[in-house]
Amino acid sequence: MFLIYWKGKVGYAVARLCDFQDIPYEIRDDQDGPVDFAQYEAIIPSPWVPSTHPVHASGKVIGELDFVSRVLPEQITTIAITGTDGKSSTAWITYSILKHEFSVKKVVYLGGNFDIPLSDIVREILEKGIKKWIIVIEVSSFMAHTLREFQPDYTIFTNFKPDHIDWHQSLEAYFRAKWNLITQTKKTVILHEGILQEAGRYHVTIPDRTRIFGACREKTEERLKDCTDWENIKISGRAKYHLSDTNFSGMHNALNILSAGILANELGICAKHVRNFLPEITGLPHRIEFVTEKNGIRYIDDSKSTSSQSMRAGLGAFPHEMTILIAGWYDKGDPFDDIEKDLVGVKYAVLIGQTRELLAGKCRLANVPFVFAESMQEAVALARHHAKRWDTILLSPGCASFGMFRDYLDRAEKFREAIVQER
Repeated sequence: MFLIYWKGKVGYAVARLCDFQDIPYEIRDDQDGPVDFAQYEAIIPSPWVPSTHPVHASGKVIGELDFVSRVLPEQITTIAITGTDGKSSTAWITYSILKHEFSVKKVVYLGGNFDIPLSDIVREILEKGIKKWIIVIEVSSFMAHTLREFQPDYTIFTNFKPDHIDWHQSLEAYFRAKWNLITQTKKTVILHEGILQEAGRYHVTIPDRTRIFGACREKTEERLKDCTDWENIKISGRAKYHLSDTNFSGMHNALNILSAGILANELGICAKHVRNFLPEITGLPHRIEFVTEKNGIRYIDDSKSTSSQSMRAGLGAFPHEMTILIAGWYDKGDPFDDIEKDLVGVKYAVLIGQTRELLAGKCRLANVPFVFAESMQEAVALARHHAKRWDTILLSPGCASFGMFRDYLDRAEKFREAIVQER
């Protein structure tokens, strides 16, 4: 008998896969009272169940990735994408490229932390008897924490910054959770250059088959063959793509496209094909997404911003002197180091949630005026009060949505509802 622990999206997806595989199980969570973990053969917790929860001390935990790997057919290609920031955008760009390239020959899926649980994808593949397929899997550190058996063919590690310290209890534990994917990768690892410093700090070994990517450094002897200068995106030392030919902007997106381009190169996809695909790929919903313009004021939904790094990217997309920022929410241990440098010049900030005092301190350092709000509706109303024609109201929380909202999608919906109510 298996125990699926937590009745959320992932838990119910695992249950459906168990039903299809005729695997006996029970599904429970904290609302059901104490559980005797000893009576179960294995326990599959939701990725959100914290590492301090007694279930993790049972010695019987199997993560969803490992559970699914036991029923995966052999003729698959799995691509894991992780990192503190950029993993959703990179997963989306990678998926879109592969979808265009293999639309006839193979079925391409996107899931994992990207809204659709991996268990649901695998169940569909097994039900339909699909023989040739690729899964692009966005992997959170929570998913990778228990990883022991799942072996992706390729892994992209976009970047690493302090995050989720509340869940992992330490920065090292957070890093090692993500590094589990690197050690399990069968073919090629695609690694941002900034991660090398962390690898040295924690004494982990870089796999032989690793491609390092990052910013171009043309005037030094130390050059990366896979790099970008914001506009030119170079693969194997040659400029293959131009950011201005895509629907994306900013260094963070140039790096996202670069890593996806390297993956395409590893899979033998012609660069000319990728060059044709890129202009057809649009950005993700809720990631620096234009919502509407009312009375000359633009509203931007960046609810997918759940870390200080992603807040930096959101702020970097607009003139500071014309930006009213709505930020804050759940405190997951991100110290927001040096974020005041990115706040300098911002017209006004509306701060909300557990992190508002922390962000208020950063605003003081940056000499940015601010006010506290108790709800999304109040935050939007206050932002509108301080905005003038041609200004931008930017929702870029830099924090998770726990406590006040179901998830970042619910947070985005509440933002849009509040905009509609504004006159």
